[in-house]
Amino acid sequence: MLEVWLTAIVLMVLLLPLQLLIRRLRLPKLPIQLATLAILSWSVVRTLPLIVLPAQYQAWISTLDELMFSYLGIRMALWGFLELPAALRLRKEPAQILLQLLMLGGGTVATVIVVQEQARFNLVSLVTTSAVLTAMLGLAAQEPLKDLFAGLELQFDDVFSVGDFLDLGDGTLGVVVSINWRDTCLRDLTGALVVVPNTKVTEVVVRNYVAFGAMGNRFNLGLDYSLPPSRARQLLLDVLEKHPRVLKQPSPAVRVQAFADSAITYDLLAFQQPGNLGDMLDLRSELLEQIWFSLERAGQSVPYPVRELRPKRVILDSGHPEQLSLQERCNLLSRNPLFGDLSEEEMLQLATTTSCLRFAPGEVVVREGNRGDSLFQVVQGQVEVLKDQDNDEPFQVACLKPGDVFGEMSMLTDTNRSATVRALEECVLLEVSRPSLGPLLQQNPPLMNQLAHLVSKRRGELDGMEREKVKQHENQLLKRMKQLFETFTL
Repeated sequence: MLEVWLTAIVLMVLLLPLQLLIRRLRLPKLPIQLATLAILSWSVVRTLPLIVLPAQYQAWISTLDELMFSYLGIRMALWGFLELPAALRLRKEPAQILLQLLMLGGGTVATVIVVQEQARFNLVSLVTTSAVLTAMLGLAAQEPLKDLFAGLELQFDDVFSVGDFLDLGDGTLGVVVSINWRDTCLRDLTGALVVVPNTKVTEVVVRNYVAFGAMGNRFNLGLDYSLPPSRARQLLLDVLEKHPRVLKQPSPAVRVQAFADSAITYDLLAFQQPGNLGDMLDLRSELLEQIWFSLERAGQSVPYPVRELRPKRVILDSGHPEQLSLQERCNLLSRNPLFGDLSEEEMLQLATTTSCLRFAPGEVVVREGNRGDSLFQVVQGQVEVLKDQDNDEPFQVACLKPGDVFGEMSMLTDTNRSATVRALEECVLLEVSRPSLGPLLQQNPPLMNQLAHLVSKRRGELDGMEREKVKQHENQLLKRMKQLFETFTL
């Protein structure tokens, strides 16, 4: 008896490091629990004094021992011939429902053979000769059999797999957690487990959002009739294309959907990386937020049905950029190192043509490589300066606070933007465009030399350039500015 139990304990202890080794090699899990039960059953049968038991119980206890090892052998055969080769990429991974069916079928055959040999009890004859039992089994298995065949259809058709985001068309949405012989299990937005019978999945229209490697995010938006459709489509498309989580391919699209009662309805479609419903709603929320700010900068808003016949009055919030008076804009420009030496009249003339713009958190102000004809001064909030990298995420170069200026080189030389600038929080920027600066330079030619000197000096301080290189850069910049603004004034 001691030898039997020592052997059993050693075998069960050896199962633990074997399981750890299997896990480290990332191989399919071994049936540890079934092996433990088989060893315990073997130990009990070998040490239990069967002679003290009634004769009718002795055969059944021996049968139980044989069944445990039969089930273990079948399970290990499935592991060795189907699961292990798939883990080693020697063959395609078998469907879980196929493993379950083989285990069920093999276990049934083993049970019939062992019971008939050990206990001298014919299960097949009992089932086939009992009409009542057969009818009961047939009626009880009717629905499970439907689910079984539906599960086989889902597995072998390979329409979706574990991890896919599905919409079953009746409000049931979620990520596939498992597909077994009877049910398909989903995890919904709230983290709840949704169990759907396989027959229901095969009867409805299933929408798989991640089957082609990209998840489409489609929604509608109504804009005012005063905004021409061509401008509206371009405005919306710009917001979609600038968002970092919107894929370039397939490209986003904006279409005119309908002329509704109080708005022109647009259909927006953006593609993102495969995910779940939460990822889709997050992106949609960010896009709608950035569209609101973009509409505000364009002097537009999202319309709403108006039932009263009276003039519509727009009430600006306290943080609206248009609340800044002309004198406040002059004060802001006077803090700009490029315009600090302007006369009062010149400052007033420039302030009249400037624009105060508000941007949403995460919204791109300028993108690296794009053309630009304006510079920006941070009034409120913070923005970050990013540089693109090949096959890698952009890295942050600097963080600009109120009073800082960016975009002056691109505006003065008509070159592409050298970096991407993105809002870290809701911020207000003062924009000075090339058309607003051109008349000043035409009226005050020395101002061009002054601007070239200041810009070159700032660039030299940032890049650590020597004085001679700064002077050379200033001459080149002045030459380019003269060509650009002379052409502009013509």
